[in-house]
Amino acid sequence: MARSTFPDDLIQAQREWDRVYRARAAPRPYGTAELRRRLLRLSARIFTDPVWGTDRPTTGWAELRHQVRRHAGREAEHE
Repeated sequence: MARSTFPDDLIQAQREWDRVYRARAAPRPYGTAELRRRLLRLSARIFTDPVWGTDRPTTGWAELRHQVRRHAGREAEHE
């Protein structure tokens, strides 16, 4: 398994972002305003992480999401 190049706190923030996004996308979600605020806070946290340096994180964020989802898929296979 390849080691992620992203810091653990950034990976955790992306995992939480995915979880909140799925909750927000569910039919008739409960607490939509809070979920939306949480997504905005997590997006800002991820977007402003120092790991991006002065570059725009667009490509890096895509890679972060890909790594987190790939890892989540492997975890689901082992359950």
